[in-house]
Amino acid sequence: MAHRHLRDRPCHFSLMSLAAWRRALLAGLPIGLLWLAVLWAGGWLG
Repeated sequence: MAHRHLRDRPCHFSLMSLAAWRRALLAGLPIGLLWLAVLWAGGWLG
């Protein structure tokens, strides 16, 4: 029983990690686009 629990745990952790990465990406994407627009408007990207 304990052996099976230990084997299931990494899978669950990776699923949580994936959800966290997706949430971070969704939160960071608008901010990244905003920074790109600021840099482009400022002339730093050419």
